[in-house]
Amino acid sequence: MCGRTAVSLGADGIRRACTYRDKQGRRRHPEWKNADKYSPSYNKCPQSINPVLLSQQHFEKDSSSSEYVLVAMRWGLIPAWFKEDEPSKMQYNTSNCRSDTMMEKLSYKFNKSDIEDKDPGGQRLLTMAGIFDCWEPPNGEEALYSYTIITVEASKSVSSIHHRMPAILDGDEAVGKWLDFAEIPTQEALKFIHPIENLAFHPVSTVVNNSRNNTPECVVPIQLDLKKKTKVSASSKMMMNWLTNKPKKEEDDGLPRWSSQFIQAASASRKTSINVMNQGIEKEEGEPSAKQCKNQ
Repeated sequence: MCGRTAVSLGADGIRRACTYRDKQGRRRHPEWKNADKYSPSYNKCPQSINPVLLSQQHFEKDSSSSEYVLVAMRWGLIPAWFKEDEPSKMQYNTSNCRSDTMMEKLSYKFNKSDIEDKDPGGQRLLTMAGIFDCWEPPNGEEALYSYTIITVEASKSVSSIHHRMPAILDGDEAVGKWLDFAEIPTQEALKFIHPIENLAFHPVSTVVNNSRNNTPECVVPIQLDLKKKTKVSASSKMMMNWLTNKPKKEEDDGLPRWSSQFIQAASASRKTSINVMNQGIEKEEGEPSAKQCKNQ
């Protein structure tokens, strides 16, 4: 569903835009764990590296869960239990996960995160709720942090575009409660995962469809020509003329004729490395246990 974002701010700009207040009311800027891995782009797609905001307590157990840190992560979750040697061998699309089924699916071992998306037009950060994990390659290479974006049913204003939309954390309170896994119970945090209406959006050029394109043209508003008429081919005109002039058959069986003669048939009746979101939720039997993330 959600397959493109734009993050035009540099690493320091992202850090300053993520200003927050700690529990003492002091304004803080989150520190980067790996800013060298992040680069801005007008056209971010799955498998790209993007800024993710999360609680520092995931890395430093003695720190407060209300203190934040920025981590550059791969878009597209690679769970800790993944056994292959290359992320490209992941058979499932994990760039998004549905809010209504994520608690049931084996792939998602919920570390909560907040993905930062910046509209180059100068608007505030679009903070999308997500979950992340840490995968350690079997060959001993560097651990890979990755994430997925949570999606919900589309709001009324977005439903004309798509039936799903990202779960937007609207405001500092929502962001804080989503990230504070030590103090906020899972079920309370999940109350902030719902559609919202206060979004601004506009159509953009199809150049964004090619992930190699990274120019401002990917995000500049365009004017849709809604009055443009579809060109009718010569063969279509011939068919229309034939249907219009086709002689009608005489009705000789005495049965009534309806303008639409359709037979309607009855339709057949007919699921992280730190398991923080599953605290208080009973694990199902036979579920593989997730690895513990190593501090960076």
